[in-house]
Amino acid sequence: MSKILIIGQGVAGTLLAWELYKRGIQVHVNDGKLPGASSIAAAGIINPVTGKRYVKSWRFDEFYPVARQTYQELEHILETELWEERPILRLLATSEETNDWSVRCTQEDYISYLSERDHAGAWGPLLRSGFHFGLIHQSGRVNLPLLITKFRQFASEKGFFEETEVTTESPESSFSDYNYVVFCEGWRGENNPFFPNVPFRRSKGEALLLRFPGIPTDQLPDEMLKKTVLISPLGNGTYWAGSTYRWTFPDTYPSEDGKAFLLHHLQEMLKVPFDIVDQVAGIRPTMVDRRPVVVQSQIHPKVFMLNGLGTKGALLAPFFAQQLATQLAKS
Repeated sequence: MSKILIIGQGVAGTLLAWELYKRGIQVHVNDGKLPGASSIAAAGIINPVTGKRYVKSWRFDEFYPVARQTYQELEHILETELWEERPILRLLATSEETNDWSVRCTQEDYISYLSERDHAGAWGPLLRSGFHFGLIHQSGRVNLPLLITKFRQFASEKGFFEETEVTTESPESSFSDYNYVVFCEGWRGENNPFFPNVPFRRSKGEALLLRFPGIPTDQLPDEMLKKTVLISPLGNGTYWAGSTYRWTFPDTYPSEDGKAFLLHHLQEMLKVPFDIVDQVAGIRPTMVDRRPVVVQSQIHPKVFMLNGLGTKGALLAPFFAQQLATQLAKS
């Protein structure tokens, strides 16, 4: 039987470990809880239609059913709520945006994902005037921080998780007990010597956690809201608002520039006061071509990488973890 070491327990490492474990493969996960992990800072949004041109996400029809099944399966195993399907209320600020949205709503590939709406629902009392509205369907959120925490507890109880940092400096001594080693390091993978040609282009994202002190709990919106930034309910009256994109940055920590950017765009959307209860930051492991990386090292044949999930990690990770687990199980 194969014995596999996974280095890193973000969303990629978590889901790969699960796929291997349920196939009966002996798996071990190491994670050093290093700062800057994007899975901990992310809201886990799954959005089928994105960007200024309202384009359907790459291979969404293929990835979404796998994601939903995987997270619902893990909800049962971990005995916790992780997956929630929520529509996104899209704010349309100009006549051009409104017209473009209307056209998209009539196109065959978008009919099941987009619709028009003449009101803002529960968000109405919180919003500035002048917006038109669209609705995005088959969207949702995965509670990634809770998933990672609960799966870490599960793996610890089953004896296959260790909180330690494994480096690449002494590969034979570190990896000699395993048939395969899979690096799921996130943005730190750009310095992995086993994969010198992987085209990393990391980016920093920041988000604010908000509360609306003047709004009664039973009147708080339960839809997500999107313009330049996205606001998502997290439960207990708290909302995640993000995210920024910075391609150059001095460190992994929340910044005043990031906060100022988010506040500017939130104040364009909202007319009511809100409290900032926290600010979070993470480094996204993106690639130049914005596609995930599932690759075997050309330097060491027993070493693999699962990385590059970027902003769509909640959607992409289940599918590519399944693909790699199937490949390793057959090897």
